[in-house]
Amino acid sequence: MTSLFLAVPDRPGLPAALAARGIAVGKAPDLRDAARLGWLAPDAMPAAVLAELGDGPPRALLTPGDDQAQIAALDAGADAVFAARQSDALIAAQLATLIERCNRARLTIGELVIDPVERRVWRGGRAIDLLPREYRLLAELARCPGRPVSRQHLLERVCGLAFEPGTNVLEVHVSRLRAKLDRGFPVPLVRTEKGFGYRLATGVEPARASG
Repeated sequence: MTSLFLAVPDRPGLPAALAARGIAVGKAPDLRDAARLGWLAPDAMPAAVLAELGDGPPRALLTPGDDQAQIAALDAGADAVFAARQSDALIAAQLATLIERCNRARLTIGELVIDPVERRVWRGGRAIDLLPREYRLLAELARCPGRPVSRQHLLERVCGLAFEPGTNVLEVHVSRLRAKLDRGFPVPLVRTEKGFGYRLATGVEPARASG
């Protein structure tokens, strides 16, 4: 069953409608790997409400129904917006479709989740902000998790270099990716294959294999 962090007041019938769609409602904002639905009050700032909801994906907002409020919510980064006038059953059906679409698009490798559509990354439910080249590096490694990817391949696909530059440009990107991806976790995911390149660990390998 899919989990959903629900932060919408005065909709007592919504949890039952969600449950009928296979969506279990939770109350903890740090609920791991859960979708999120929040209430955008008339005087609230969409970005602030989304920040309070935490990291999805996806994150949706319920609004009073004003078009400008819905546009502002989407511009602030909401994955979907629903109007308060909609029935609980309709909101639940739309949320179920949204969650299913996001789940199909996302790549999950152990506790690592990559959304190739939005270019967003999570590890252990925590969002990780990556720069474009850091994301491209991770995406290339994630094409074949657990298997080595050559340094030359990464230079071409990540740095746009079809030759050996004689610098540590790739190593700099790897170091920055590691700093963001592995910080706070006991097992590093980006491993060095000495004399060849790098690989993305699946998350079940021992920490001593890092390099």
